Amino acid sequence: MTRILLRLLLITVCAGLGGTAHGQHGRHSVLPTQRELERFGLERGWWSQSTLDAATDRLVYLTADEENVYAQSRAGLITAFDAETGDRLWSRLLGQTGAPSFPAVTNTDHLLVATGMNLFALDKFRGKLLWRLNLPHHPTTKPGISDTQTYIGTLDGSAYAFDLTTIRQLYQDQLLPEWSDVTTVWRVRTGGPISSPPVSTGVQVNFPSADGSLYSVETRDGSLRFQFETNGPIQTPIARNRDSLFIAADDVRFYCIDSQTGKLRWTFVTGTPILQQPQVIGPQVFVTPEQGGLYALDTFDGQVQWHQTRAVEFLAAADESMFVSDGLGNVLVLSRHDGSVTGVVPLREMSVRVKNDRTDRVYVASPQGVVVCLREKGSDFPNYHKFPERRPLLPEFTEEEPPAPTETEPPAPTDAP
Repeated sequence: MTRILLRLLLITVCAGLGGTAHGQHGRHSVLPTQRELERFGLERGWWSQSTLDAATDRLVYLTADEENVYAQSRAGLITAFDAETGDRLWSRLLGQTGAPSFPAVTNTDHLLVATGMNLFALDKFRGKLLWRLNLPHHPTTKPGISDTQTYIGTLDGSAYAFDLTTIRQLYQDQLLPEWSDVTTVWRVRTGGPISSPPVSTGVQVNFPSADGSLYSVETRDGSLRFQFETNGPIQTPIARNRDSLFIAADDVRFYCIDSQTGKLRWTFVTGTPILQQPQVIGPQVFVTPEQGGLYALDTFDGQVQWHQTRAVEFLAAADESMFVSDGLGNVLVLSRHDGSVTGVVPLREMSVRVKNDRTDRVYVASPQGVVVCLREKGSDFPNYHKFPERRPLLPEFTEEEPPAPTETEPPAPTDAP
């Protein structure tokens, strides 16, 4: 443990001394200039450097929520940045160096990372370790999370629900890992490995299995609400909006079902498998089949609104524009109305990217740890897509009203001459 702390301290000191120099060097070789971005109505919100040993380590995951951006390295280092200012909030080494890990997930307060056979929880704003839980089986996906529970799928086809409050209490009482079983709320067994993260809607949890079915169970006890069957394994993470679930199966069909009943609403035939998670932004769902470009579909009836053949990866969406990757690693700026290309930003060296369904910000990073935020010029406050209720209240500015006239006594009458 002491050796790990010393190693982390050394890396942090090196980042403090050399990270700025590395970033300044990257400004000329990696970062887009403000002049380049202004041509397409964009600006650089911020840039910063992750904590890692650039000589031996590489960035593998970049994730974001409304408050923070999280950069994860191959060695297990996590660096958190403020999503709007780019301030580096904290860095921490989790698990054994080089242990297989999954991208981080968050709720309002927690950050969870599954690495090896352990599930770690941190305070997402300070980086403080809240607890560590030994998992009963090898995880096959990143965890799902709500405000009260966390869910994870395993190689034996099981989906587990764990109570967050119970885990933390047992960890503080130093009763873990001996009492790990007490933290389990329920376990559901399926016919194949759980192939993508469980998704909670509050009252139910939905998770697909390699057996070709999507299972929806009650949050409180894991009892089956419905099972939706497809003609092939479901390996791609599902997406949802307020009343629908969106499922991409290996039968090259894209399904929209009612999230409460599991009844089919519509299907869309893609012709090739969809391996990237669909992204729902307002009334549109964006789908990227392999070598098939990007489709914008109407969430209500599945009708194709437009198709952009050059796009291979969704990045973010604003009111009028959206941002995607092309096959060469450039960032394309598209019209959200018809999918036409309005700009091309050469960012091939920034190959680690966020698929941001939370806000309209574009977050990209280099494998060496340089992280950049791009945004539409003049958009000082981000749009919140997934959880609009989380947007902070902004002060309202109104024109100053002129002072009301004060009552005065009429002048005394004077005698006429």
